[in-house]
Amino acid sequence: MNEQVKVPHAREVFIASRWQQPRGEASLVKVISAHSEDVICELPDASIDDAAHAVEQARAAFEQGEWPRLTVEQRLQFATRFRDALASMEGFEKAWAIEGGMPITTVKAMYGMSMFGIDDVLGLATEIPLSEIRETRAGRVEVRHEPLGPVLAILTYNGPLAELGMSVFPALLTGNPVVVKLPPENRMIGHFMADAAAQASFPEGVLTIITAGAEVSKYLVAHHDIDAVHFTGGNEVGAEVGAVCAQRMARVTLELGGKSAAIVADDVDMDETVPKLVRSMTAYMGQVCVTTSRILVSRKRHDELVEKLSKALAAMRIGPPQDPKTEFGPMVSERVRARSEGFIERAVAAGAKIATGGKRPEGFECGFYIEPTLLVNVSNDMEIAQNEVFGPVYCVIPYDDIDDAVRIANDSRFGLYGAVLTNDEKLAYDVAYRVRSGSFGIGGAFPMLIAPYGGMKQSGWGYVGSREGYLTLTNIKSIVLPVAA
Repeated sequence: MNEQVKVPHAREVFIASRWQQPRGEASLVKVISAHSEDVICELPDASIDDAAHAVEQARAAFEQGEWPRLTVEQRLQFATRFRDALASMEGFEKAWAIEGGMPITTVKAMYGMSMFGIDDVLGLATEIPLSEIRETRAGRVEVRHEPLGPVLAILTYNGPLAELGMSVFPALLTGNPVVVKLPPENRMIGHFMADAAAQASFPEGVLTIITAGAEVSKYLVAHHDIDAVHFTGGNEVGAEVGAVCAQRMARVTLELGGKSAAIVADDVDMDETVPKLVRSMTAYMGQVCVTTSRILVSRKRHDELVEKLSKALAAMRIGPPQDPKTEFGPMVSERVRARSEGFIERAVAAGAKIATGGKRPEGFECGFYIEPTLLVNVSNDMEIAQNEVFGPVYCVIPYDDIDDAVRIANDSRFGLYGAVLTNDEKLAYDVAYRVRSGSFGIGGAFPMLIAPYGGMKQSGWGYVGSREGYLTLTNIKSIVLPVAA
């Protein structure tokens, strides 16, 4: 298949709302196809000098520029142009499939979901007042939601377009300049997203979109002119981000990992339930924080579920991500595949058994492929049941009764998502209220990202989405009004 992609501004970086030449010793980095392992192109790696310039310009835009002082309606004009440019990017879907290994059908679904989320934020901006007069027992007060200052958004490779709607658009609409830092796995699509931002013609300094490694992230998180940080990623790095922000009292929102449990009740039809489980387990080959990687089922229905689930996973069509028939593509990189393989190896050494998968698929001499893997004979205290894989490795764990299932689901340091599959409405709500997770799906539904979305326990703190996420990106000021004469 043709893997050539015309990347916009392939030798420039998008800083302070404009394409420009990299600063310092700019280096070009090879972009590798997840399917063929061929070099697709070479793109600039943003340096610390570039990051420093981005923050300097963002601070200037906040202190001296017009952006924080525009009305919401005026900021909406820029944001809407950005949204429209994102919606019409030619080549973006192909680039995401090639660079990220995401099946093109999933890319299209993610694209539509992301635009829906962005549209929801644009609607919120017209509905939520940033100032109101309140009558209190002590008198009248004006409550204002004012911009925070420069916001850093560190996004993750599995959903950067969706995260624009979850963090970047709300930050912009509430008057904050934003520096977006994408991971190395998003180099090509980062250029497409930046070119869409360029078409919106934001004022100078308001929006930066760069791709860089960990050193640039560390520099930006610690920068005294960054007033708020939105971080999406793993728990270990998230804890470091939170600690650095705490040292300088910067606002921080952490979207971290999960080890979500799907509780399968005894009353379900397995032929109807298994396809729902497969969809929630294998989205982007398990490289999703809300993947239901722990499947909890009663002992009496355990073998039935394992048999049907194994057949369904084994029947998934593995292939090139550009092929519309592909259901399961390669991992985003060799590093991510190796991580999954390490989890499988250690799980088997600890006593788990492979029901299906567990190896690289036959017929794929290149590409970062690994089969969807189902493990059984797993207890909830094993590493594979407690740590996030971020890959296609899933385990089935038996329970004694529903109370035991809830106990197992909650026996985790994570609390991002959970699900129950049952025909009993009363049971469904009972389980939903008892499982400690920021989001929960009755019937195995995917989390609603335009609702308040965030995690409990070590799955992070803070929320994105809806009114709660929108107003998180503001400072609250109360102005006591004079008593009428």
